[in-house]
Amino acid sequence: MTNQEQPYNSKIRTHNSALLEFAPLDLSARDSLTAYLRQHPPLASEYTFSNLFAWQPINQYAIARYGEGFLIRKSSHGELSLLQPLVPKNGLASIKDGLAFLAGQTAVPAIERVGEDIIAGLPDDPTVIITEDRDQFDYLYDAQELIDLPGERFHDKKNLLAQFRTKYNAKYLPLTPALAKECVTFAHQWCIERNCERAEGLARENCAVVRMLAHFAELHLLGGALTIDDQLIAFTLAEPLTSDTLVIHVEKADNHLTGAYQAINHEFLIHQTVAFRYVNREQDLGVKGLRKAKLSYNPVRLIKKYRITAVRITD
Repeated sequence: MTNQEQPYNSKIRTHNSALLEFAPLDLSARDSLTAYLRQHPPLASEYTFSNLFAWQPINQYAIARYGEGFLIRKSSHGELSLLQPLVPKNGLASIKDGLAFLAGQTAVPAIERVGEDIIAGLPDDPTVIITEDRDQFDYLYDAQELIDLPGERFHDKKNLLAQFRTKYNAKYLPLTPALAKECVTFAHQWCIERNCERAEGLARENCAVVRMLAHFAELHLLGGALTIDDQLIAFTLAEPLTSDTLVIHVEKADNHLTGAYQAINHEFLIHQTVAFRYVNREQDLGVKGLRKAKLSYNPVRLIKKYRITAVRITD
């Protein structure tokens, strides 16, 4: 599933007269972008190569070198925007160059999914407007709490997990490239049961999930699965975001099996979070049910994200 590529100006002179050129974000960008992100770990969950690569066909992501870092262009529903500048310094300059690049190419030039760490480093500037984007806030959890499920706060989760373990003899398996192929079939079936063709958001997500699974080995992802009588009933995909934080990109389970989601989440964390203090479970996109579910796991904090636009000058 892809959007119709829109005409755009792919070149612009930046504040320091460097030429900015965008090219589609593909596997050729993996090593350079991953090396940058390891040196400059992000707070926001979007900024891993795997996540950007998975969503590239949907959002038409393109990448350009910018000084010591990168700018990433997005084209969705005919609108151009930029993601958070991936730069180690001169954040305001990169934002102004980005807005200048977008001017004249889209109705409202905007830079989106900007993490709170970037905003904190920006000086006050009257020419830009910074707005909180609550629907994109990431949910951050204490990894050990998600394993131990302590106290009354986690009573419902622990109860669902106990029901699942009592009723089903499930087996946990670390995800492999071979098992990832089975997960593709499971993801398609999951989507059919939820009428994804009638829900654009679910259909777009499924495209990204399948792309991650298809390139599981190349993306160096972590993952786990649950089976019952050798039948796949749940899987998850994740990767390190920072040295102490694991980000969960995907979690799918058979909704007919009570506690299956709690079980795949619990088993995966038991096996994979030894080296991680925190778990980032991404955003809720403003979906009420998803927001309720994410809050029910008692996040230790929400990682804020912002949208930046230019002040319009009127006569």
